[in-house]
Amino acid sequence: MFAATKGIVVTFILFAGAFALHVVGGATDQDWLFAIAVGLIYLIATGYSGFALLIAGLARSGTRTANFTDLIGGVIGSLLTIGALWATNDRSFAGWHFVAGPLLESAVSGLVVFVAIQSGVAHSHAQPATS
Repeated sequence: MFAATKGIVVTFILFAGAFALHVVGGATDQDWLFAIAVGLIYLIATGYSGFALLIAGLARSGTRTANFTDLIGGVIGSLLTIGALWATNDRSFAGWHFVAGPLLESAVSGLVVFVAIQSGVAHSHAQPATS
């Protein structure tokens, strides 16, 4: 369970860092910094569970811990994605945000894991057999 916590918490720290960067970019009128930060916010929010699985070293494991990490990361990522869509939509909710958030999160997270596995970034870790 430590791996799941590590993946979820470190991914949130990355998101918080991108969020802080966007605040700094906006406050200092550095449009380029603001744009990069918003891109990172969207990338991390929509790929939250994928990044959490990679950071936890669980992207290829298929264990209950990996499933838990994916579920919790998916919920957090969906909420953060809905929040990012809200902010982009002049801080106003629209019904489609609540459909698009989870769909975007699952699609981008799947893509993050797929690319990591195909590129060799996600290594297979032998899991001990349980009875």
